[in-house]
Amino acid sequence: MTDNVALSALDWWAEAGVDTLADDSPRNWLAAAPVSAVAEASLVEVLPVLSTPATSVILPETLEAFRAFLLGDTAVPGPADARIDAAGDSASGIAVVVDMPEAEDRASGSLLSGEVGALFDRMLGAIKLERAQVYLIPFSPARPTTGRLSEAHQKALKPLLLHHLGLIAPRKLLLLGDAPVQALLGRPAAKARDTEHAISIGASSVPAVATIHPRLVSLKREWRPLIWADLQRFEKL
Repeated sequence: MTDNVALSALDWWAEAGVDTLADDSPRNWLAAAPVSAVAEASLVEVLPVLSTPATSVILPETLEAFRAFLLGDTAVPGPADARIDAAGDSASGIAVVVDMPEAEDRASGSLLSGEVGALFDRMLGAIKLERAQVYLIPFSPARPTTGRLSEAHQKALKPLLLHHLGLIAPRKLLLLGDAPVQALLGRPAAKARDTEHAISIGASSVPAVATIHPRLVSLKREWRPLIWADLQRFEKL
């Protein structure tokens, strides 16, 4: 098993909600946790939350300056050397938000650069689009080593995503993966898909479609008809 396949499998279980390993011996779940276990649990968070409340951070008012802010400012969760920039045509009117960079994206320095990216390109091609015709945004510029964004990180990143979208003023929005869907719609992608949504961005209401991340579709082929139906819905917005 390659590293990428192993990481994809871990992502699958994380998105499915599995966050605890099973043990061969029974455990008393009502017993108080040992001090050592509590101390170890505190190390789970990989990315720091915003050091300053999002409402008090002064965000740049131009797209170029804001993208530089996302890549280098210490107020943004994640190490600066692990962050990946948005890509594509910001004036296209079509915004696509993925939850985070893939494991292999750090080496390439671009979003969706591996096998998952190849599937994403085929998804776009199915609705007569290419990457150059959309604006691709990572909800989290950096990928945590766990491959999963905590609720605290989602809360910290949400105002940054809304500000980003406000600067580009898209006419429609495609959300891929649980983290951005949960942040903007308050439910996981599996429950938010199959319908059209309206998201308030500044003074505008932008139509949006949420669907399953291509990383999971690559592992579960029977989900492809579902994502195809969502893409058709997005094409008609």
